[in-house]
Amino acid sequence: MVCEVYLLGPIIVNLLANRRQPSLSKLKEIKDPEQFLWQILPHAARTFSLVIVFLPPRMRRTLAVAYLYCRMLDTYEDLLPTVEEKERALQCFIDRFGGSGGLKPAPTLDPALTSDARESTHLLLVNRAALIDRNFDRLDRPQQEAIRRLVRRMGEGMIWSSRIFAEQDGILRTPGQLSRYCWHVLGTPVLFADEVQRLDQGLSPEIGDARLRLCAVVGEVIQLANITRDLEKDYERGIFYHPDLPGLEGSRRERCIRDVRSELVLRAIRCFHQFPKFFGSIPAPQISRARGAAMLLIITTYAYYWRAAQKIGLPAFDDRQRITRFGGALIWLKCVLSPKATSRFLKGLENTVLIAFGRCQPKASLRYVFDDGEFDVVRVMK
Repeated sequence: MVCEVYLLGPIIVNLLANRRQPSLSKLKEIKDPEQFLWQILPHAARTFSLVIVFLPPRMRRTLAVAYLYCRMLDTYEDLLPTVEEKERALQCFIDRFGGSGGLKPAPTLDPALTSDARESTHLLLVNRAALIDRNFDRLDRPQQEAIRRLVRRMGEGMIWSSRIFAEQDGILRTPGQLSRYCWHVLGTPVLFADEVQRLDQGLSPEIGDARLRLCAVVGEVIQLANITRDLEKDYERGIFYHPDLPGLEGSRRERCIRDVRSELVLRAIRCFHQFPKFFGSIPAPQISRARGAAMLLIITTYAYYWRAAQKIGLPAFDDRQRITRFGGALIWLKCVLSPKATSRFLKGLENTVLIAFGRCQPKASLRYVFDDGEFDVVRVMK
C-alpha cells in the first residue's frame, strides 16, 4: 500500500495540515517512519516547516529530522515541572547522541502532563522518537555529525536556560540573558542549517567569528517572533522575558505586555537589517531551492513583524511594504532562479527595515531595543 506521503509529497502534506486542531489519533496510527516524519512536521514547527519542505530532497530530510529533535528538547523543557526533571531528561537526550553506534531510546513523557492540543502533539513526538531515529539512520555520516553537534549545543543551552529561569523566578533579567536564550533556542538551528548548506556545496562546515555572530542575530530575530507572539501564554506559565512583567494584574498587566511587545518588536526590526548580509552570502548554485527556502524564511519572518507592528500601533511599515502571499510566492520563484533577483530583493528589504526602524524613533533609554553589549556568542561557543 502506498503511503499518503508518497502520493502527495511533503509540500502538499504541509500545506494541507490543520495546525490548529492536529489529529492525535491519526498521528498515533502511523507506523511508517517516512510518513510520520512529514505528517508530524507541520504540527511541530511553526516558522520552519514550510521552509524545510521546499528544500531539495537531499537536504530536507536532514533539516526535518534535526528540527524534530530540537522540538523534543523544547518539549522536555516546556512540560517537565521541576528543573531537576528538565535537566535529567535534557542530559539523557544529549547523551544518546554521544556514541558512534545507534541511538539509545529517548526519555518518554507522561501524556497527562498537558491537555493542550499543540503540546500533546509535541509530547506524542517525544514518545515516538524511535520513528524519527529511523530517519536519522538513513542520513550520511556528515549530516548525522552535524545533527549530533546541534543536539549537544541546543541541549546544553536549554539546561542553562532552565537553571536561569529557576534561579530567577522565571525571569530573564537583562537583554544579554534574552539574547543568550534566543541563541540556544534558535541561533543554534540557524548555525546548523548554515553548516548543512556548506556541506551540500562541498565546503567545510567551519565558519568564522563574524558569521557566527550573524547566526546569533538571525536566530534572535526569528525567536523574538515566537516570544512576542506568546507573551500572554508564557505569562500564565510564569515565564517572563522582561523584568517589568511579573506581578501585574488587570489593565496594568495588559499595558505592560503591550509595552514589552513593542520594545521586543522594535529590537527585532532594528536587527533585521542583518538578514540580507547573512542570507546573501549563503553558498548556492545558479538555480537553488535552498536559496529559495532561505528567502521563504525571510518573507515569513518579515510578514510577522509587519503584522505585529500594525497591531501594536508602531508606524514602522505601510501598506505598500506588505508582502502578500502571491507577492511572496513570486519573490520566492525569482530568488530560486536568479542570484541577481535575490540580491535586489535583499537590498530592498534592508532599506525597508532601516527606514521602518527610523520612523518609530524609539527612545535611546529603551535597553531592550538597543542593548547588545552583554552577550557574545563567540565567547559562549569557545
